Amino acid sequence: MGIILLAIGLMVLLFIILGYSGKGRNRYWKLNKWQALSPLALLIVLFTSFAQIAGNEVGIIYDPLKGGIQETPLYEGFHFKAPWSNVYKISTTLREVNFEVGAQTGEILKENEDGTFEENGGGQWITYEVTLHYRVEIQNAFKFYRNFGGNSASKDILYAKIRSSLQNNSVKHDVFTILKGGLVDVRIGVEKELKEELSKLGITVESFIIGDVDAGPSIEKVLEDEAIAAKQKEIATKEQEAALIREKTKQLQAEIEAIRIKIEAEAKAEAEALLKSVTFNAIKLMYESQFKTSEEKATFETQISENPTGQYGYLTISQVAEIVLKQLYYDTWDGKLPEIILDDAAGIIINP
Repeated sequence: MGIILLAIGLMVLLFIILGYSGKGRNRYWKLNKWQALSPLALLIVLFTSFAQIAGNEVGIIYDPLKGGIQETPLYEGFHFKAPWSNVYKISTTLREVNFEVGAQTGEILKENEDGTFEENGGGQWITYEVTLHYRVEIQNAFKFYRNFGGNSASKDILYAKIRSSLQNNSVKHDVFTILKGGLVDVRIGVEKELKEELSKLGITVESFIIGDVDAGPSIEKVLEDEAIAAKQKEIATKEQEAALIREKTKQLQAEIEAIRIKIEAEAKAEAEALLKSVTFNAIKLMYESQFKTSEEKATFETQISENPTGQYGYLTISQVAEIVLKQLYYDTWDGKLPEIILDDAAGIIINP
């Protein structure tokens, strides 16, 4: 609007100036053809009828003839507008603010299963170091400008919103729960609440980050001592588990050794049984192979039973057994002489 009034004023001034003619005392004013050029001053208005919106920006139009701020935004590029309207530009890039915010934690007393109560660290004040990432969406630019009247959001308002959300979510947990892992629940709860509250102001929350938490030296000392005790307990538990594993390993090794001895004993017994069976079969086969027919064998056995000391041209079963056992002894001998030998007179000979 100011540009229009300026253009009109300039046109009137030009009209008056161009109406003067003559020099010195002969100078006078009257209508002339040159005054027709004065409306050219209104061309200034033409240059104010265009608005350029740069990248990552959105334009908000203020038109006093249409009720003020218009809800329809201007996107990137060139736009034609009424000369009397103004365009306010708002950045749509990602923004960041950082705060230190204090909040109180929750329940001071906790009810146990037996109905008794105990202190659980609630009611303590802690300080959060937080970061808020937000942006202004094109469709929310009108709402943002309505609330903040420009391109920047009030840090005091953002701080108040964050503090309120942190307080609402911190009181749901005691200080030890927050410091032991409940901080994630606090962050998620605050981020959800901020998205709802700040959207009413035309702000889109991208992320809410809790960088650090300060609960004071006394609380941190308790947590440090508790962590050390937990670590020592973990180490002791690991050592007990290792000792139990070693004991079970020894027990398993003993069981394996017992099984091995049993298997070896069973194998030895089976081998001896097999050897005896083979020896018996060898004696029987060697004895019976002397005879061509069963009648010869029957005749020989009858003769032996009647006269054991007689000579009949065949080996007796005891003679065959002696031959087989002697051969078996030589086949299995390890080359070492026995240390103790019994002679025929039942005397003992010790092999040096």
